[in-house]
Amino acid sequence: MHDVSGSSAYGVAAVKSALSLLVAPLALFASPAAAQMAQTLETDLRPSESTSSHTPAVSALGRVSVTAGARFVSEYISRGIAFSDKPSLQPSVTMRIALPELTNGAVTNVSVFAGNWNSMQFDDPGLGQQSSGSLRGWYEADLYAGVSMKLGDSVAISGTYFRYVSPSNSFRGYNDLEFIVSYDDSALWSGGAANVGFSLAPALRMVQEAGRPGRKDALYIQPSLTPSLRVGGHSSKVRASVPLVLGLSDHYYRDAAGKDETVGFFRTGLTLAGSDFVGVPGLTATTGVDLWLLNDRVANGLDDIEVVGRAGFSMAL
Repeated sequence: MHDVSGSSAYGVAAVKSALSLLVAPLALFASPAAAQMAQTLETDLRPSESTSSHTPAVSALGRVSVTAGARFVSEYISRGIAFSDKPSLQPSVTMRIALPELTNGAVTNVSVFAGNWNSMQFDDPGLGQQSSGSLRGWYEADLYAGVSMKLGDSVAISGTYFRYVSPSNSFRGYNDLEFIVSYDDSALWSGGAANVGFSLAPALRMVQEAGRPGRKDALYIQPSLTPSLRVGGHSSKVRASVPLVLGLSDHYYRDAAGKDETVGFFRTGLTLAGSDFVGVPGLTATTGVDLWLLNDRVANGLDDIEVVGRAGFSMAL
């Protein structure tokens, strides 16, 4: 992502607003009807972790599937850097084509995908950034394409190319190359943990910038655990997760003097996700609060602690 400067005063009112995004939708999850659980919980304000790392089975959605959705966030933070201190709407769409003919031994669930992810504000993005032209408010439009597969029953890998552009001329475009490897540890648990579908979901995300304006291209590394479980027993369609995410890089994080910092942030919080939301097959709703604990030496446009509320939905077709 691109660098911005400035500070973000996030007081009690902002915290209450973030918490309200988590609490308000909960009543809609109350139905005890059995439903397929969401297989991927959103853990970052980027398209990749909710698209490229999840490969649905061919029998579930057919060879060609389309997932569309939108998310509202109280503040746009990504990888520990502020991009807008204003509320943002983030719609996205992904098309995936399953390639079962490439299944070979341990390699399964091969697919290719392409999509678009956006971030829009109802005003200027803030933080001293410009917003100009006929598309003011359309802060970011990302195009991405990649391939994903599973190795055996538990390991998923994906590679994705991203092109970042700003229709409102808030930043200059550049590219990212991303690799994600994740492990499904749910089969390792027994007893009560297995009864609630508990898993730790360890993952490693690596992003190499290409053509980043204004500084050296950075390698971003993000190890994470996402402990999660079903809420309400076997018939529940609600899943809760607590992301534990660390952001590391060689050149991505810099102090006010331009010196590189290795550690950018630690992030945790709470996410609630429900599939077949309000009885609609394929509709998944999510809501959550992110707690960012940031390196105070990094020029990130943020306070040392930030709380961000988010709520959204996606529809698989």
